[in-house]
Amino acid sequence: MLRSLLALSLLVLLGAAAPPKDWRTTGVESVAGWTFGRPGAPLLSEYASFGCPHCALFSEGAGPTINARVKAGKLRLSWRPFLIFPHDRAAAVLARCVPAPRRLAFIEALMADQKGIKARLADGQRNDAIRQRLYEAELRGPEAEAAVIADVTGLDDLAVRHGLSGARASTCLASAANHSWVTNADLTARTAGVTSTPTFFLAGKAFPGKLTPEELVAALPR
Repeated sequence: MLRSLLALSLLVLLGAAAPPKDWRTTGVESVAGWTFGRPGAPLLSEYASFGCPHCALFSEGAGPTINARVKAGKLRLSWRPFLIFPHDRAAAVLARCVPAPRRLAFIEALMADQKGIKARLADGQRNDAIRQRLYEAELRGPEAEAAVIADVTGLDDLAVRHGLSGARASTCLASAANHSWVTNADLTARTAGVTSTPTFFLAGKAFPGKLTPEELVAALPR
């Protein structure tokens, strides 16, 4: 009897010492994008481009609050790619391939390094040899172009830092299935009537008119 009580006490102590679950690492994929967080929590949907400056502003201004509430299980975030800028496709393909528990962190890192990614691509386009590589890759198709853009911008290195090996990154970027998924996600957004980024929906209801990061944070469930 005493042994059973001691074992029960130990289990209670271990349970009390266990850290709370980080719901950011729990995500599911759909045809529209990825949803992170505790099942059943209020849903915030964001349609965004990896190259969109306003998306980066929202990521910086509202992202920490959204991140904290997703982590705590108080909110779900559905991140849905929208293709506008040259590196959007490569970024979305790589996001699909990084380990699922690291995917949201990878998206956040992409947004934080947006200016650097664009600057490296612009520098490459001013280089005759790299510009030729980009041009020839574009002629070969989206898989080839995404691979060169990922190399020039360092997107592949960023994916490696988030758990994707170099060999798997190359395979990922060459996969027609991954590119088809990204294309369909973009088409799903456009079919839903999304015309600009970022566009937010909370519990299925779109935010009307112009929105600031502060207004978005104020509208989120606590």
